[in-house]
Amino acid sequence: MSAGDDPQRFEDVDWTELERSRRTVTPARAVFVAGLALFGALLALQAAAVVPNWGFDHLDWITALGALVVLSFGVVPALEHHALARRVLRELLSRPLRGAAAVFLGVFAIVAALGPVVLGSPDLAFEHRFHAPYGFTGADRWHAECLGDIVEGEGITRYCEGTLQYPLGTNERGHPMGHLLVEGASVTLTVLVFTAAFVVPLATAVGVLAGVRGGAVDDLLMSYVDVQLCVPAIVAFFIGYMYWNVSLALLLVTFGLLSWGGIARLVRSETLQRRDDGYVLIARSLGGSWTYVAKRHVVPNITNTLVPAAFHLLALLVLVEAGVAFLGFHHVELYSWGSTVQEGLDPEFAGIGLEMQPHEIWWVSTFPALALTLTIASLKLIGDGLRDALDPRL
Repeated sequence: MSAGDDPQRFEDVDWTELERSRRTVTPARAVFVAGLALFGALLALQAAAVVPNWGFDHLDWITALGALVVLSFGVVPALEHHALARRVLRELLSRPLRGAAAVFLGVFAIVAALGPVVLGSPDLAFEHRFHAPYGFTGADRWHAECLGDIVEGEGITRYCEGTLQYPLGTNERGHPMGHLLVEGASVTLTVLVFTAAFVVPLATAVGVLAGVRGGAVDDLLMSYVDVQLCVPAIVAFFIGYMYWNVSLALLLVTFGLLSWGGIARLVRSETLQRRDDGYVLIARSLGGSWTYVAKRHVVPNITNTLVPAAFHLLALLVLVEAGVAFLGFHHVELYSWGSTVQEGLDPEFAGIGLEMQPHEIWWVSTFPALALTLTIASLKLIGDGLRDALDPRL
C-alpha cells in the first residue's frame, strides 16, 4: 500500500511555516501598521487643511479602516498561503452554483467599490422620470419628454418605449436605475466590510477566549453576551433615531454590535469541545501557550461552525439594512436597495404624487430586489463552500 493510500500515515510538517508563524513582524501586521500610518498622515494633513477631505465623512473613514483590516488579515494571508488559497478557490469553483456565487460577489465588490467613483452622483432629471428599460414600454402620461418612440395603445393611451440611454429605466427623479443599483451596492459593501472587519472578529475572540480560559472569564463573558442578547437591536436603533440624526453608522453600531452574541456562543461551544481533544492537550503539554494553541489548533478546527455563522450574519445584516431602509428609516441621500424597492412598491408612500400602480413601474422595485436576493444567496452559498474547503476534518 502506498503512502498516499494509507489514511493513518503521518502528515508532512512544514517547519518553515511554523517558524514563520512565530515571528513578531508578519506581512499581515506590516501591511496593517503601514495602512494605519497612512491613515494617520492623511487625517493630519486633512486637519491642517493641506489636502481636501474628498467628501469623506466619519463612516467613510471607518469603512476604509475596515477594508484595511480585511486586506491585512484576510487578503494578505491568503496571498502568503497561496497553495491553500488556490485549493479553496478550486473547491468553490468546482460546483456551478458556488462558482457563480463567487463570481457574482467578486463583480459585486468591484462595482460597489469603484462604481460610485466612476459614475458619480446622478443628476435630477424629472423630465425623464419612469422611463422603462430598453425593450419595454411605460405609460407616456408620466413623461415630460419621451426619449423613445411613442406607441399608440387602446383609446387615448400612449406608451413610451425604453431607450439605450437608460437601459434599465429610471425612477421618479429621473435617476438611472443602473446608478441606483451601484449606489445600493456601495451601501451593502459598507455593511459587509464593517461586519467582516469588526463584528465577526469580536464575536470570534469572545467565544474562543471564553471557551479556552473557562472559569470566571467564561462566566463573565457569557453573562455579558446574555445581557446583550436581551437588548433588541431594533429598539436601540429607534432610540438612536429619536435622539440623533438617522445614518448608516447608527444602524451598523446598533445592529452590528448587538447581533454577534449568537456567534460568540456557537464558537464557545465548539471551543469547549476542541479544548479537550488530544492534539490540544499535546500542544499544551509541550509548552504551547493558550494564545498559540487557540490560533494554531482551536480556530482552524471550528471553521465548520464559525464560517457559516459568520456568512449568515453578513447576509442577515445586509437584509436588515435593506429592511430598515424599506420602512423609511434611512438618510434621504442614501440610495439603499431597500429604499429603492419601497419607492417602486408604494409610490404614494414615497411621495411621488402620481396615480399609478406598482406593476406599472415594476423595474423600480424588481432590479434592486433581484440584486439583494442574489447577494444574500451568494453569501449563503460561499459560506457553505468555505466551510467545506477549510474544515480540516473533511
